[in-house]
Amino acid sequence: MTELLHTFGTDPEAFIFDRNIPDPKLGPIPNIIPPIALVKDFGATYVEIKGKKVLLSGDNFQWSEDGAAIELQMSPTNDPLVFWKRLQDAKLYLNLFLKPFNLKASTYVPVGYFDVKTYWKNRDEDFQSCVIFGCDPDRFPKMYMQMGLDKAVSKEINVSKHTYRYGGGHIHIQAPKKTPEIYINNWPTASIVFDFLAGLGNVTAQRSPIMKKLEKFRLKYYGRPGRIRLQMYSQKPKLYGIEYRVLSNYWTRDYGTTYRNLMLLDIAASIIEKEQAQKFIGAFEKDIPQMYRSIVTLNDITASKIFHKCLMWLLKNNLIYTNQLEGILNARY
Repeated sequence: MTELLHTFGTDPEAFIFDRNIPDPKLGPIPNIIPPIALVKDFGATYVEIKGKKVLLSGDNFQWSEDGAAIELQMSPTNDPLVFWKRLQDAKLYLNLFLKPFNLKASTYVPVGYFDVKTYWKNRDEDFQSCVIFGCDPDRFPKMYMQMGLDKAVSKEINVSKHTYRYGGGHIHIQAPKKTPEIYINNWPTASIVFDFLAGLGNVTAQRSPIMKKLEKFRLKYYGRPGRIRLQMYSQKPKLYGIEYRVLSNYWTRDYGTTYRNLMLLDIAASIIEKEQAQKFIGAFEKDIPQMYRSIVTLNDITASKIFHKCLMWLLKNNLIYTNQLEGILNARY
Protein backbone atom coordinates (compact mmCIF):
# COMPACT_ATOMS: atom_id res chain seq x y z
CA MET A 1 0.00 0.00 0.00
CA THR A 2 1.60 3.30 -1.10
CA GLU A 3 1.19 6.54 0.78
CA LEU A 4 -0.91 9.28 -0.73
CA LEU A 5 0.77 12.40 -2.10
CA HIS A 6 -1.44 14.62 0.04
CA THR A 7 -2.49 14.78 3.66
CA PHE A 8 -6.18 14.15 4.28
CA GLY A 9 -8.55 14.66 7.15
CA THR A 10 -12.27 14.14 7.48
CA ASP A 11 -15.17 15.28 9.65
CA PRO A 12 -18.05 12.93 8.89
CA GLU A 13 -21.32 13.36 10.77
CA ALA A 14 -22.97 10.53 12.68
CA PHE A 15 -26.33 10.24 14.41
CA ILE A 16 -26.83 9.20 18.00
CA PHE A 17 -30.01 7.13 18.08
CA ASP A 18 -32.09 4.87 20.29
CA ARG A 19 -33.84 2.81 17.60
CA ASN A 20 -34.71 2.68 13.93
CA ILE A 21 -38.20 3.87 13.11
CA PRO A 22 -40.24 3.09 9.96
CA ASP A 23 -40.57 6.00 7.56
CA PRO A 24 -43.26 5.76 4.84
CA LYS A 25 -40.96 7.33 2.21
CA LEU A 26 -37.56 5.96 3.17
CA GLY A 27 -37.95 2.78 5.21
CA PRO A 28 -36.23 2.29 8.59
CA ILE A 29 -34.06 5.27 9.62
CA PRO A 30 -32.37 6.24 12.93
CA ASN A 31 -34.46 8.10 15.49
CA ILE A 32 -31.99 10.88 16.32
CA ILE A 33 -30.99 11.95 19.83
CA PRO A 34 -29.09 15.25 19.34
CA PRO A 35 -25.87 15.66 21.33
CA ILE A 36 -27.32 18.53 23.37
CA ALA A 37 -30.11 16.17 24.49
CA LEU A 38 -27.46 13.66 25.53
CA VAL A 39 -26.19 16.38 27.86
CA LYS A 40 -29.51 17.82 29.03
CA ASP A 41 -31.57 14.61 29.23
CA PHE A 42 -29.03 11.81 29.77
CA GLY A 43 -26.43 13.47 31.97
CA ALA A 44 -23.48 13.44 29.59
CA THR A 45 -20.90 16.23 29.75
CA TYR A 46 -18.80 18.09 27.23
CA VAL A 47 -15.62 20.16 27.17
CA GLU A 48 -15.34 23.37 25.15
CA ILE A 49 -12.32 23.09 22.83
CA LYS A 50 -11.67 25.83 20.26
CA GLY A 51 -15.36 26.68 20.04
CA LYS A 52 -16.54 23.08 19.79
CA LYS A 53 -18.53 21.17 22.42
CA VAL A 54 -16.50 17.95 22.61
CA LEU A 55 -18.28 15.00 24.15
CA LEU A 56 -15.57 12.39 23.57
CA SER A 57 -11.90 12.50 22.65
CA GLY A 58 -9.09 10.01 22.18
CA ASP A 59 -5.81 9.57 20.36
CA ASN A 60 -6.11 11.38 17.01
CA PHE A 61 -9.86 12.04 17.19
CA GLN A 62 -12.69 13.82 18.95
CA TRP A 63 -16.49 13.82 18.64
CA SER A 64 -18.27 17.16 19.00
CA GLU A 65 -21.79 18.56 18.76
CA ASP A 66 -22.90 19.65 15.29
CA GLY A 67 -26.57 20.52 15.52
CA ALA A 68 -28.63 17.35 15.51
CA ALA A 69 -25.58 15.30 14.51
CA ILE A 70 -22.33 14.47 16.25
CA GLU A 71 -19.25 15.24 14.16
CA LEU A 72 -15.85 13.59 14.08
CA GLN A 73 -12.65 15.61 13.96
CA MET A 74 -9.70 13.39 13.09
CA SER A 75 -5.96 13.97 12.87
CA PRO A 76 -4.88 14.13 9.21
CA THR A 77 -2.57 11.64 7.53
CA ASN A 78 -1.28 10.66 4.09
CA ASP A 79 -1.42 6.94 4.87
CA PRO A 80 -4.74 5.37 3.78
CA LEU A 81 -4.44 2.48 6.25
CA VAL A 82 -3.80 4.85 9.14
CA PHE A 83 -6.70 7.00 7.92
CA TRP A 84 -8.99 3.97 7.96
CA LYS A 85 -7.80 2.76 11.37
CA ARG A 86 -8.42 6.18 12.90
CA LEU A 87 -11.92 6.21 11.45
CA GLN A 88 -12.68 2.77 12.82
CA ASP A 89 -11.21 3.54 16.25
CA ALA A 90 -13.25 6.74 16.49
CA LYS A 91 -16.47 4.91 15.59
CA LEU A 92 -15.75 2.11 18.05
CA TYR A 93 -15.05 4.51 20.92
CA LEU A 94 -18.23 6.47 20.13
CA ASN A 95 -20.38 3.34 20.41
CA LEU A 96 -18.62 2.33 23.64
CA PHE A 97 -19.25 5.83 24.99
CA LEU A 98 -22.97 5.59 24.15
CA LYS A 99 -23.54 2.07 25.49
CA PRO A 100 -24.17 3.07 29.15
CA PHE A 101 -26.95 5.36 27.90
CA ASN A 102 -28.49 2.46 25.91
CA LEU A 103 -27.85 4.43 22.73
CA LYS A 104 -25.94 3.71 19.53
CA ALA A 105 -24.22 5.59 16.71
CA SER A 106 -25.29 5.47 13.07
CA THR A 107 -22.09 6.35 11.22
CA TYR A 108 -22.82 5.75 7.53
CA VAL A 109 -26.58 6.23 7.09
CA PRO A 110 -27.04 9.70 5.53
CA VAL A 111 -30.61 10.42 6.72
CA GLY A 112 -32.22 10.28 10.16
CA TYR A 113 -35.54 11.25 11.73
CA PHE A 114 -35.54 14.33 13.98
CA ASP A 115 -38.41 14.86 16.40
CA VAL A 116 -38.90 18.64 16.42
CA LYS A 117 -41.55 18.43 19.14
CA THR A 118 -39.20 16.70 21.57
CA TYR A 119 -35.98 18.49 20.67
CA TRP A 120 -37.07 22.01 19.76
CA LYS A 121 -40.54 23.03 20.95
CA ASN A 122 -40.42 24.20 24.59
CA ARG A 123 -36.65 23.61 24.72
CA ASP A 124 -34.07 26.30 25.52
CA GLU A 125 -31.75 28.06 23.08
CA ASP A 126 -29.09 25.37 23.47
CA PHE A 127 -31.21 23.34 21.03
CA GLN A 128 -31.35 26.08 18.39
CA SER A 129 -28.48 24.72 16.31
CA CYS A 130 -30.59 21.59 15.76
CA VAL A 131 -33.12 23.56 13.69
CA ILE A 132 -30.83 25.57 11.41
CA PHE A 133 -29.26 24.49 8.11
CA GLY A 134 -26.42 26.36 6.46
CA CYS A 135 -24.85 28.28 9.35
CA ASP A 136 -21.67 28.56 7.26
CA PRO A 137 -22.22 28.93 3.51
CA ASP A 138 -20.56 26.60 1.01
CA ARG A 139 -18.92 27.85 -2.17
CA PHE A 140 -19.48 26.35 -5.58
CA PRO A 141 -18.36 27.26 -9.13
CA LYS A 142 -20.14 30.14 -10.86
CA MET A 143 -19.93 28.06 -14.04
CA TYR A 144 -22.64 25.77 -12.66
CA MET A 145 -25.01 28.73 -12.32
CA GLN A 146 -24.08 30.05 -15.78
CA MET A 147 -25.02 26.65 -17.21
CA GLY A 148 -28.36 26.72 -15.40
CA LEU A 149 -27.46 23.73 -13.26
CA ASP A 150 -27.40 25.45 -9.89
CA LYS A 151 -28.55 28.61 -8.16
CA ALA A 152 -27.52 30.74 -5.23
CA VAL A 153 -28.80 29.62 -1.85
CA SER A 154 -29.54 31.57 1.32
CA LYS A 155 -27.02 31.48 4.16
CA GLU A 156 -29.34 29.97 6.76
CA ILE A 157 -32.55 27.94 6.53
CA ASN A 158 -34.95 27.52 9.44
CA VAL A 159 -35.84 23.84 9.65
CA SER A 160 -37.86 23.90 12.86
CA LYS A 161 -40.67 22.09 11.00
CA HIS A 162 -38.45 19.73 9.01
CA THR A 163 -38.25 16.23 10.48
CA TYR A 164 -35.14 14.90 8.70
CA ARG A 165 -31.44 15.50 9.23
CA TYR A 166 -28.56 14.62 6.94
CA GLY A 167 -25.10 13.15 7.48
CA GLY A 168 -22.24 14.58 5.45
CA GLY A 169 -18.83 12.98 4.94
CA HIS A 170 -16.62 15.99 4.24
CA ILE A 171 -12.99 15.48 3.22
CA HIS A 172 -10.15 17.93 3.96
CA ILE A 173 -7.21 18.14 1.56
CA GLN A 174 -4.15 19.93 2.86
CA ALA A 175 -2.36 22.26 0.44
CA PRO A 176 1.36 21.65 -0.18
CA LYS A 177 3.63 23.48 2.24
CA LYS A 178 5.50 25.03 -0.70
CA THR A 179 2.28 26.49 -2.14
CA PRO A 180 -0.04 26.86 0.86
CA GLU A 181 -2.41 29.32 -0.85
CA ILE A 182 -2.90 27.32 -4.03
CA TYR A 183 -6.62 26.76 -3.45
CA ILE A 184 -7.47 30.35 -2.51
CA ASN A 185 -7.69 31.48 -6.13
CA ASN A 186 -8.05 28.06 -7.78
CA TRP A 187 -10.96 26.63 -5.79
CA PRO A 188 -13.59 26.94 -8.61
CA THR A 189 -11.54 24.83 -11.01
CA ALA A 190 -10.43 22.52 -8.21
CA SER A 191 -14.01 21.78 -7.19
CA ILE A 192 -14.96 20.90 -10.77
CA VAL A 193 -12.02 18.49 -11.04
CA PHE A 194 -13.03 16.99 -7.68
CA ASP A 195 -16.56 16.49 -9.02
CA PHE A 196 -15.38 14.71 -12.17
CA LEU A 197 -13.16 12.32 -10.22
CA ALA A 198 -14.35 11.89 -6.62
CA GLY A 199 -17.95 12.97 -7.28
CA LEU A 200 -18.47 10.62 -10.22
CA GLY A 201 -16.34 7.90 -8.65
CA ASN A 202 -18.52 8.01 -5.57
CA VAL A 203 -21.66 7.57 -7.69
CA THR A 204 -20.21 4.41 -9.23
CA ALA A 205 -19.64 2.80 -5.81
CA GLN A 206 -21.97 -0.09 -5.02
CA ARG A 207 -25.07 0.70 -2.94
CA SER A 208 -28.16 -1.16 -1.91
CA PRO A 209 -31.47 0.20 -3.32
CA ILE A 210 -32.37 1.44 0.18
CA MET A 211 -29.07 3.30 0.58
CA LYS A 212 -29.43 4.83 -2.87
CA LYS A 213 -32.88 6.13 -1.91
CA LEU A 214 -31.45 7.71 1.27
CA GLU A 215 -28.52 9.28 -0.59
CA LYS A 216 -30.83 10.81 -3.22
CA PHE A 217 -33.06 12.18 -0.48
CA ARG A 218 -30.06 13.90 1.16
CA LEU A 219 -29.07 15.44 -2.17
CA LYS A 220 -32.24 17.54 -2.15
CA TYR A 221 -30.69 19.57 0.67
CA TYR A 222 -26.97 18.80 0.91
CA GLY A 223 -24.07 17.56 -1.16
CA ARG A 224 -24.78 19.11 -4.53
CA PRO A 225 -21.77 19.21 -6.88
CA GLY A 226 -18.94 21.65 -6.40
CA ARG A 227 -19.58 22.40 -2.73
CA ILE A 228 -16.35 23.33 -0.94
CA ARG A 229 -15.03 25.45 1.89
CA LEU A 230 -11.57 26.96 2.11
CA GLN A 231 -9.76 26.13 5.33
CA MET A 232 -6.96 27.65 7.38
CA TYR A 233 -5.39 25.03 9.62
CA SER A 234 -2.48 27.14 10.84
CA GLN A 235 -1.39 30.76 10.36
CA LYS A 236 2.23 30.28 11.46
CA PRO A 237 3.42 28.38 9.56
CA LYS A 238 0.81 28.88 6.85
CA LEU A 239 -1.15 25.69 6.50
CA TYR A 240 -4.25 25.95 4.35
CA GLY A 241 -6.47 23.53 2.52
CA ILE A 242 -9.82 22.84 0.92
CA GLU A 243 -12.81 20.87 2.19
CA TYR A 244 -14.81 18.88 -0.37
CA ARG A 245 -18.40 18.69 0.93
CA VAL A 246 -20.26 16.72 -1.74
CA LEU A 247 -20.08 13.20 -0.30
CA SER A 248 -22.34 11.81 2.40
CA ASN A 249 -21.03 9.84 5.38
CA TYR A 250 -21.63 6.61 3.40
CA TRP A 251 -18.14 6.70 1.87
CA THR A 252 -16.66 5.85 5.29
CA ARG A 253 -18.59 2.54 5.43
CA ASP A 254 -15.87 0.24 4.08
CA TYR A 255 -12.17 0.39 3.34
CA GLY A 256 -12.49 -0.08 -0.43
CA THR A 257 -14.76 2.93 -0.89
CA THR A 258 -12.72 5.04 1.52
CA TYR A 259 -9.40 4.22 -0.14
CA ARG A 260 -10.80 4.78 -3.62
CA ASN A 261 -12.16 8.24 -2.79
CA LEU A 262 -8.91 9.29 -1.14
CA MET A 263 -6.95 8.15 -4.17
CA LEU A 264 -9.24 10.02 -6.57
CA LEU A 265 -8.94 13.24 -4.58
CA ASP A 266 -5.18 12.71 -4.35
CA ILE A 267 -5.01 12.58 -8.16
CA ALA A 268 -7.36 15.56 -8.50
CA ALA A 269 -5.21 17.65 -6.13
CA SER A 270 -2.11 16.78 -8.18
CA ILE A 271 -3.87 18.00 -11.33
CA ILE A 272 -4.40 21.37 -9.65
CA GLU A 273 -0.80 21.60 -8.48
CA LYS A 274 0.55 20.69 -11.92
CA GLU A 275 -1.58 23.52 -13.39
CA GLN A 276 -3.47 21.07 -15.57
CA ALA A 277 -6.97 21.85 -14.24
CA GLN A 278 -7.96 24.19 -17.07
CA LYS A 279 -6.77 21.67 -19.65
CA PHE A 280 -8.75 18.92 -17.92
CA ILE A 281 -11.93 21.03 -17.71
CA GLY A 282 -11.51 22.11 -21.33
CA ALA A 283 -11.43 18.45 -22.38
CA PHE A 284 -14.65 17.66 -20.47
CA GLU A 285 -16.58 20.95 -20.42
CA LYS A 286 -19.31 19.55 -22.66
CA ASP A 287 -19.81 16.74 -20.14
CA ILE A 288 -20.37 19.06 -17.17
CA PRO A 289 -24.21 19.06 -17.38
CA GLN A 290 -24.35 15.25 -17.50
CA MET A 291 -21.71 14.99 -14.79
CA TYR A 292 -23.65 17.35 -12.54
CA ARG A 293 -26.99 15.61 -13.08
CA SER A 294 -25.55 12.13 -12.60
CA ILE A 295 -24.19 13.16 -9.18
CA VAL A 296 -27.48 14.66 -7.94
CA THR A 297 -29.51 11.71 -9.26
CA LEU A 298 -26.93 8.98 -8.50
CA ASN A 299 -27.15 7.83 -12.10
CA ASP A 300 -24.37 5.25 -11.98
CA ILE A 301 -24.62 4.33 -15.68
CA THR A 302 -23.96 7.87 -16.94
CA ALA A 303 -21.47 8.51 -14.15
CA SER A 304 -19.50 5.39 -15.04
CA LYS A 305 -19.24 6.37 -18.73
CA ILE A 306 -17.89 9.85 -17.97
CA PHE A 307 -15.72 8.66 -15.09
CA HIS A 308 -13.91 6.02 -17.13
CA LYS A 309 -13.45 8.49 -19.99
CA CYS A 310 -11.74 10.81 -17.48
CA LEU A 311 -9.45 8.03 -16.27
CA MET A 312 -8.37 7.23 -19.83
CA TRP A 313 -7.66 10.91 -20.49
CA LEU A 314 -5.55 11.12 -17.34
CA LEU A 315 -3.58 8.03 -18.35
CA LYS A 316 -3.00 9.38 -21.86
CA ASN A 317 -1.80 12.72 -20.45
CA ASN A 318 0.51 11.12 -17.86
CA LEU A 319 -1.52 12.46 -14.93
CA ILE A 320 -2.22 9.06 -13.45
CA TYR A 321 0.05 6.07 -12.91
CA THR A 322 -0.85 2.54 -13.92
CA ASN A 323 -0.77 1.34 -10.30
CA GLN A 324 -3.15 4.16 -9.33
CA LEU A 325 -5.52 3.20 -12.12
CA GLU A 326 -5.41 -0.45 -11.05
CA GLY A 327 -6.08 0.55 -7.46
CA ILE A 328 -9.13 2.58 -8.47
CA LEU A 329 -10.56 -0.09 -10.76
CA ASN A 330 -9.86 -2.98 -8.37
CA ALA A 331 -11.02 -1.40 -5.09
CA ARG A 332 -13.12 -3.89 -3.10
CA TYR A 333 -16.36 -2.64 -1.60
